[in-house]
Amino acid sequence: MENQITHRFPLGILGGVATSVVFGLGGFILVYDDSGSMGSVLFLLVPFVTGFTTALIARKWDLVLASLAIGLILCSAVLLATGMEGWVCVLMSAPLIAVGLAIGALIGVLVRRHVIERSTKPRVLGLFFLLIVPFFLVGANNAEEQTRRTARAETVTSTLVTDAPPAKVWSHLKSWDKIEGSKGLLMRIGLPVPVSCVLENEGVGAKRTCYFETGYIEERVTEWNPPKSMKLQITASDVPGRPWLTFQDASYDLEQRGGQTILTRKTTIVSRLSPAWYWRRLEHIGVETEHEYLFQELRSRIGRTK
Repeated sequence: MENQITHRFPLGILGGVATSVVFGLGGFILVYDDSGSMGSVLFLLVPFVTGFTTALIARKWDLVLASLAIGLILCSAVLLATGMEGWVCVLMSAPLIAVGLAIGALIGVLVRRHVIERSTKPRVLGLFFLLIVPFFLVGANNAEEQTRRTARAETVTSTLVTDAPPAKVWSHLKSWDKIEGSKGLLMRIGLPVPVSCVLENEGVGAKRTCYFETGYIEERVTEWNPPKSMKLQITASDVPGRPWLTFQDASYDLEQRGGQTILTRKTTIVSRLSPAWYWRRLEHIGVETEHEYLFQELRSRIGRTK
């Protein structure tokens, strides 16, 4: 009996891991959209299907969970190694994927125990479920395509309060020869890190280019009202790794209030990620991290010129 259990255990793991990798990576490739849009089919349905099919093969709960955990690690490693995804997207999507895997595994166990194992031809029925899943994914992906590709605009607002007068704040923020700050976790794992912003001229129509550790963003000044406001339209971008998100415009507004200057920075992004209820807050956190990085540099410059 002990030899039987020992013999079945590695086979169960191997079968479960192979299933989770095949359906995880295969599902990703099957529904991947060249436009950069990613939706509920990718983040919820593919994990659901992966959990469901793995539960049909691995059979016991401990084998199912171990197979899914190992499969998730292997799939993530492949996506990161090939550059198809970055650390930021992998980590941010992990909770959503985990929910899909767990629900899929639970339903897979129930279907196997109460439907497949009670049928007269369990192997045939099990094979039927495995073969029909890819067609189910393709159908769901086609149904979601139109809504997934509808871009969603989000405006992120951050505020800095400083004792410096507006003119002094303005002189520092309009152009940055060098930006240095303390990088947060998101910047350390792939969020773009700005290194400088160069303003070629002053006034409406002037070109402003912000350089990052990798890539750049070109802007055109659409409003110039020193030292009160500056608005910029994004005209070109070459920041790698985020086809699902683009920058649309940005603005700085300065208001003097009671001896202090209130600086409001707004950035409008266009996202092709869904479900929006999950991604909206994470997108805001990413942009707010960029804002805070610039605010750190501004505080430092104001402090050095007192």
